[in-house]
Amino acid sequence: MSRDKEKIEAMFKAVLETSKKLEQSYNLLKKKFTLLEIKLENNRRYLENILRSINTGVCSIDLDCRITTFNNEACSVFEVTESSVKNIDFKKLFNLNIKNVFELIDKFKKPQTVEIEVKNRIKKISLSASSVTDNERIVGAVIIFSDITRLVELEEESRKKEKLAVIGQMAASIAHDIKNPLASIELLIPLLYDDESKKEIFDNVMISIKRINNIVNNTLLFTKTVIYKPERFNSNDFVKDIELELYAHIKAKNIEFVKDVEDFFIVSDKNLLKNAVVNLAVNAFDAAKSRVELKVYQHKGRVVLEVADDGSGISKKDREHIFEPFYTNKKEGTGLGLSIVAKAVRIIDGILEFKSSTKGTRFKITL
Repeated sequence: MSRDKEKIEAMFKAVLETSKKLEQSYNLLKKKFTLLEIKLENNRRYLENILRSINTGVCSIDLDCRITTFNNEACSVFEVTESSVKNIDFKKLFNLNIKNVFELIDKFKKPQTVEIEVKNRIKKISLSASSVTDNERIVGAVIIFSDITRLVELEEESRKKEKLAVIGQMAASIAHDIKNPLASIELLIPLLYDDESKKEIFDNVMISIKRINNIVNNTLLFTKTVIYKPERFNSNDFVKDIELELYAHIKAKNIEFVKDVEDFFIVSDKNLLKNAVVNLAVNAFDAAKSRVELKVYQHKGRVVLEVADDGSGISKKDREHIFEPFYTNKKEGTGLGLSIVAKAVRIIDGILEFKSSTKGTRFKITL
């Protein structure tokens, strides 16, 4: 009996020792697990901080193309919060015509440019994608993207400037060669006016000469460096000079030219301002149905010049490009008129505005 008791006590003692060892092992494992959790949490935070800090958009998606992460830069590009796009279909957000995550990874192995619409604005995005794997099995994808809209715009501007520089040199040379003989012809034509039977022919010749002269002056103004030379001149005298410049258009078209001019003195670069108003008026005569209006007045101590027509207005598409050089939808236009106006107004430190509808267009210069 005593032997059985000793055996039981020995077994009980062994169980207790084993239990203590198991408890120690459990506590050790628990401690290691806690340390591992802390390490994983620190790694997660570290990774999140990296994602937040980098200036490139990073987005991760699952096999259903649902967004799982969207870093700060990605939110900035789309002007959204991460919570508002989580679980949203990535394909719809980026307006991509792809079937699944595998096609996405294959298509965007190398960076490609795509367009997205953000609050009615088109942005150009450089986008690339790579797979996320677990035990060599694809479980999703990570997408890296950047907003390159401004970069594309700068590259386009640079190309335009290079083209304009070459065109400008050619145009300046041609315009200079044309201007000298043109001036001689313009002086000689009036001497032939004694023959009344040919007066109408001479008038038509003068109209054509005025038009050519206007094109040459615009070309020279566009291509050369212009220095602002302010002077003091009377508003009524200024309008008379403009009317003389518009002789060809007034004579050639059955359009009423209405002038509303306050009598006062203007201090500005007369030639630049005249060139701007003449170009606006020429466009107005081309667009008008029956009436062109020129107003010159003072408002709150500032000089205001307005040119208006009763034409069918400027289309929405053209409004975005009307001040670009060589942009025109006229068969005989050079596309320089409004770019010259914008340049002249900028040099004289004025403000150029316009309103257009199906009832007509009104340009306003404020000095």
